[in-house]
Amino acid sequence: MAIAVGAPAWVDLATHDVADARDFYTGLLGWHWIQRPDYNIALKEHKPVAGLLLPETDTPTAWTLYLECGSARRAVERIRALGGKVLVPPTETPADETFLVAEDPSGATIGLWEAPPNGTFGRDHAGMLCWAELHTRDGSSADPFYAELLGYRQEQIGEPGDSFDYTVWYVDDLPTVGRFETSSALPEDVPAHWQLYFQVNPDNDTDAAAAKAVELGGKVLREPSDSPYGRLALLQDVVGATFFIMDTAQRTGE
Repeated sequence: MAIAVGAPAWVDLATHDVADARDFYTGLLGWHWIQRPDYNIALKEHKPVAGLLLPETDTPTAWTLYLECGSARRAVERIRALGGKVLVPPTETPADETFLVAEDPSGATIGLWEAPPNGTFGRDHAGMLCWAELHTRDGSSADPFYAELLGYRQEQIGEPGDSFDYTVWYVDDLPTVGRFETSSALPEDVPAHWQLYFQVNPDNDTDAAAAKAVELGGKVLREPSDSPYGRLALLQDVVGATFFIMDTAQRTGE
């Protein structure tokens, strides 16, 4: 089954310390690797779930989310027409995928992905991506950009401009990604960005995984806490990239 337009299709981490990052995520999420000279592919349950790459330039150490776009080359025109910027033009991979990297009108970096018909991306199981959300100070420009680009139906949660201003973006009635308006919470020196959530249940709950991350040399930036969607914690890995872990089986904050 092809990856739906608008759905997460890939994630990767750019770092100059690939070996350290690989060891960290192996220990934390149980990833196995296909190692290549210029790119490492992480597997979980025999499914590709993430990539690691050594950047050619001083690219910030951070995770990049790629959303399926159907056609990377057609997306270039739409991005520019909607007020975004193309940072990396459409590029083909050895696996017949095509990707590009753009900047949305709110300043966040986002990847777009054109998977082949048989393309696969592991999601929503232990050790895999389970959610992603845009943290931005300018939801009013981000929402229409992505809705027009990828066809999302967007549902407002909370009041626009209030302390909790959130939109959930749907693909075929499935909640797929979200946008969090962070005007009051995002430090001035932190740009708009996409935040990734990796699932850790059932064998490794949030508290145990957070402790394991520290053992592996990472940091806990936000201690485990409950939410209606699962118990979560914000971590920083050994190369400085941040991400959430979430145990979706512990929904005790409702």
